[in-house]
Amino acid sequence: MRWLLSKAKFKTLSLLGLFSLVVTFIAITTSYLYAFWQISNEVRSDSEQLLNYVEHKLSVAGNSLEKLNKVEFTGCDNQGQERLEEFLFDHLGAGLFLIRHKDSAPWTYCSVVGNILISQRDRNPNSLIFLDESRKKVISVMGYDWQGLKKRDLFVSLETDDRINAVRIALEDSYSFFEDQCTDCRHVEVRLSNDDLIFEVGEVKTGVLTELRISSHEFPLYVDAVVGRKRVRAQMFNSLLLTIPISMVFALLCLYIFNLVKALHNSLGFQLKKAVKRRELIAYYQPIIDAQTGYVVGAEALVRWIKPDGSVEPPGRFIQVLEESDLINEVTLQLLKNIPIDLAEVLEQSPLFRCSINLVPQHLELPSFTEQLIELEKQGFPCDQLAIEITERLPLKNLRQARMNVEKMKALGVCIELDDAGTGYGGASYLQELNIDVMKIDKLFVDTLIVSPDKTQVLDANIQMAKSLGMQIIAEGVETSAQSEALVDKGVRFQQGYLFAKPLSTVEFIAFWHESHQAYIQQYADTDMPDLYALKEE
Repeated sequence: MRWLLSKAKFKTLSLLGLFSLVVTFIAITTSYLYAFWQISNEVRSDSEQLLNYVEHKLSVAGNSLEKLNKVEFTGCDNQGQERLEEFLFDHLGAGLFLIRHKDSAPWTYCSVVGNILISQRDRNPNSLIFLDESRKKVISVMGYDWQGLKKRDLFVSLETDDRINAVRIALEDSYSFFEDQCTDCRHVEVRLSNDDLIFEVGEVKTGVLTELRISSHEFPLYVDAVVGRKRVRAQMFNSLLLTIPISMVFALLCLYIFNLVKALHNSLGFQLKKAVKRRELIAYYQPIIDAQTGYVVGAEALVRWIKPDGSVEPPGRFIQVLEESDLINEVTLQLLKNIPIDLAEVLEQSPLFRCSINLVPQHLELPSFTEQLIELEKQGFPCDQLAIEITERLPLKNLRQARMNVEKMKALGVCIELDDAGTGYGGASYLQELNIDVMKIDKLFVDTLIVSPDKTQVLDANIQMAKSLGMQIIAEGVETSAQSEALVDKGVRFQQGYLFAKPLSTVEFIAFWHESHQAYIQQYADTDMPDLYALKEE
């Protein structure tokens, strides 16, 4: 009997052991496949970001190169170098500009620091790639002597009747998503279509599981990236700490939860679609204040999801999904049309008041939004009391088309604001190309006034840049009186943030504006009302 019990116990233990081995095998396999999927998606996403970054640099450089033709240049003397230096400062972010007269020494270009000589190995015309049908604009990778140093960079050149204009685009040898501690587990190369290496990051030498290639649709270049075994294995071991014990008890439950999370994600998009149809997404208005007088000079329209039961859906839960879907176009148009209805009293009594609304890149790169705005203006929409906000956090891929659409909007009286200034892709190119009227200082820099008051150099530089370009400035995210006073001391009187008011419903905002308006009239009856959005040419 004891022998039978021992045998049954042994069999049970064996089955448990086998089950544990099977589940462990499944957990390891699943963890490895999941880690491979994660790393592959991450590498692909990083490569696409890097390609967008290079394309943006090339677009900016190409636009600036066209303008270099207008610079009078007679020779590489002090005067010629000074003119190149002036042009360089007017087109920061494009690169180092070079000029060579056709009757001067071949392969020798003039720069702001004197002549630059192209290396012997790169003087082969067959290595050049033409960017236009006229075969005048060329892209290539060339080596050169730079103040005694041997360097190799990407060049774009434009041939004219009497000279060749060029711009050296010095791309950084690193990129933000490559961790310094992991250079040996990642490798990315950016190459021209003729396989000339532009630059590379990382140094994976062995253990490559697969390679990914992302090609540009705008320029003759591509990005090659590898998925390294070391990164996948490290990610897998991190997952195993949870997947092994969880898989032994909840293997099926994990699959169910995964499907449930996926279904919930999909249902959010469905709920959003119904919410847009029922017009549950409405505008809340956050006041923009003249901190010196307390007067409300404008407002920013921010989308809020008010459900039928009166509850408010947190913006962080749906904004990204909304911006990534086609619903953003319909929602933006709904908010835009409601501004003169919601704020009719304010717009009528305060003709200098403007309400701003945020636009995603597709609104600027496609003509549909501009055409809709033109139609609204014909119907009586007060475009001269509207401002649009362009964010730096999302890249504009077609800067030329965006500039054309912006100019059409400005012709209607619309003011253009640069939101999140200094935090993203645009930088100086947006300021130069899009004819910005107002710069909005991001909360990230405003916070330094209190957190790190001795590290406000970036904030000060943004303020100085805006002033030098004749732009007005709005400081966002102002939460304390100390921040507000410090900003006023720096010449930034127009401010927005919870110190003054959170985003308000239409009724709340009208009441807030009335109180501000009456207080201003009583105290400053004989003073002109502040005009934040005075156009630069006025």
